[in-house]
Amino acid sequence: MNSTLPPARDLPPGRQAEIRAEVERAVTARRAVRQAPLITAAVAAVAVVAAVVFLAPWQRNNTVAPAQSTTTTAPTISTVPTTTKPVIRGLSPQRVVEIEEGCPTVAGVSKQATLYQYIEDEAGKFGLLYTDDTVLGCTIDGPAMPYNSGFGSGLPLDWLPGHFSVDDNSSVAGGDSPGNKDVYRGRPGLRSVSGRISSNVARVTYTHDGRTVEATIANGTYVARIAHPTTWTIPDHDAAGVVRVYDTVNREIGSSDDLYDRCFVTRDKQIVYGARTGVDPATCLPANPWR
Repeated sequence: MNSTLPPARDLPPGRQAEIRAEVERAVTARRAVRQAPLITAAVAAVAVVAAVVFLAPWQRNNTVAPAQSTTTTAPTISTVPTTTKPVIRGLSPQRVVEIEEGCPTVAGVSKQATLYQYIEDEAGKFGLLYTDDTVLGCTIDGPAMPYNSGFGSGLPLDWLPGHFSVDDNSSVAGGDSPGNKDVYRGRPGLRSVSGRISSNVARVTYTHDGRTVEATIANGTYVARIAHPTTWTIPDHDAAGVVRVYDTVNREIGSSDDLYDRCFVTRDKQIVYGARTGVDPATCLPANPWR
């Protein structure tokens, strides 16, 4: 199947609200991975030719090929979030407020969003934001618009499926890929994954395309990004990559490969991740509180 979207164009009036309604229906239905672009690509397609977004591992059936080689960079680590507002180093309070207003607005998300991470790398500027039930992966100061954000809603953000979650997992074609607008020329292709972690996690890695990179950890969240050449296109039948988490003695305590077809329950045996219909909670794994 060819997953390439048509060339980017401006959204007509009222279409963003229609897209949000379609997306929420898709999330509720928990469709298969090739349906995943509905979660965020419908909004993000304004800025790129092709964008693929994967459902979280517990929402899909997909085989991930092992990596062939690795490259690493040093991680950044800070503390797990509390009820206080996350600290975003390098940004003024006013700039944080602008991002917290701009990203959800362009995504059509009406709830108050909080910025948990801000990244500047070779692929550009990126913000990871959460409301009480929604994750937003937001491109900031892009070539065509100040904010371009996808989102995934209906998440039980007070809980983690084990020690970590995969809340946003996406791939974006390079700006010099066929059919793109001139304004996006020179932009690298990108794979990006982000989510939340428990207090036991000290290190997170992301493996894809034969490469492994260290995630940046801050405020109880992680973000990992792999840049590709500007001519890179998203492969047909693309896979989601593998996220692994490690404790303070560098022992692996979780992998996204281990989350397929699993369900997770709270201490009172309420299922918060995975299938909820016809599932015996006694067969599920324990969920951990995030905050």
